[in-house]
Amino acid sequence: MQTEYSILGINVNNCEVMESNVESIARMPVPTVNGSTPASKIASIMVKNNIGAVIVVKMGEPVGIVTEKDIINRIIESKKDADDIIAEQVMTSPLITISYDRTVKEAFEIMRSNNVRRLVVLKGKKIVGLLTERRLLLVCFPEHKNELLQKSEKEI
Repeated sequence: MQTEYSILGINVNNCEVMESNVESIARMPVPTVNGSTPASKIASIMVKNNIGAVIVVKMGEPVGIVTEKDIINRIIESKKDADDIIAEQVMTSPLITISYDRTVKEAFEIMRSNNVRRLVVLKGKKIVGLLTERRLLLVCFPEHKNELLQKSEKEI
């Protein structure tokens, strides 16, 4: 029996690339910062690169993720100064990862079971990509690009 997966109201079981490796779909390069990077600089990186998250690394290995939601919930809502808060203080950890040779189907399963929208793609301990729910949906359903972008903008 096949498990039903739905994201943004779309049944992803109809995705033609479900058995493709995630490495071929993941975003590169992956934006990274170290744990002592001020949140204000992280926000600037996100705006400059039009991205919603950066990966926090320690000695070259990923240890956490800082998302737009982290900055809003842990800094803005708390009325803290983004210059005084560093990545280690706002990052979400442990980081949810996936091996580069896993399939799109497995990525959807991991995202769903962990209630996350981003997975760091690893080859051993090395970051080889960042996989987002939005990217997966766009690869799976390119014919619905405008609709998906509108839906994901509203729900992110």
